[in-house]
Amino acid sequence: MIIVNDQTPYRTLQEFSDDARKRPDELIFSSSGLYGALHIPMALYMKAAGLKLRHLPTQGGGPALTALLGNNAQALCSSISACLAQVKAGKVRPLASFGGKRSKALPDVPTMKELGYDLEYYLWVGMFAPRGTPDNAIAYLRQAMRQAAHTDQFKSALTNLGQELEYMDQPEFQAFWDADARRIEAAVQQIGRVDG
Repeated sequence: MIIVNDQTPYRTLQEFSDDARKRPDELIFSSSGLYGALHIPMALYMKAAGLKLRHLPTQGGGPALTALLGNNAQALCSSISACLAQVKAGKVRPLASFGGKRSKALPDVPTMKELGYDLEYYLWVGMFAPRGTPDNAIAYLRQAMRQAAHTDQFKSALTNLGQELEYMDQPEFQAFWDADARRIEAAVQQIGRVDG
C-alpha cells in the first residue's frame, strides 16, 4: 500500500502523482533499502506513472516508516500490517493498494488496478523444506500447516494485523512463486542499476 504522512496535503494517488509531476525529484519516498520489498513496488509505480521521486533507502521497514512519520520522506510503500496502527491513528494516509482486490481492513482504499495502473505486488510468507526432505515428511508438514492456517486463532491474528489468509498448498504456491519471481525479476530489470 502507498501511504503518505499526515503533513502532506494528498488525499488521493492522483493528487500525489500530479504534484510529483510538477516537482520532479523533490518529493521523497523512503524504503527498506535498495531493491528491497518496499523499493520495488514504488519503482514500478514511478515507472508506470512517469514520475521522478527521490529515494531515501534505510536499514529496514521500521526506519523507513520512522522517516515517513518524521517527514523526512513524504511517501512509503508498506505492508498493511506494518502501517495499520498509524493509519488508524491518523498519522499516515493510504492512497492505493498493490493487491489484486481491496483490503478488508481498509476497504475504502482503491487498488492500483482500479486507478488505471497494471500493477500488482505482494509481500508474502511461504514455508520451505530442504531439498531431499522425504515425501512422507513433506506430506505431514503440508497437512499440519493447512490445519494451522485455517484455525480460528490464526485467522483472528491475521485479521488483527489487517491481513487476510490466501492459503495455497504446494502446487498453487509453486505456480504463484514462479509467477512472482518473474514479476520481481522484471521489476529489478526495469529499475536497473541504482547508485547509492
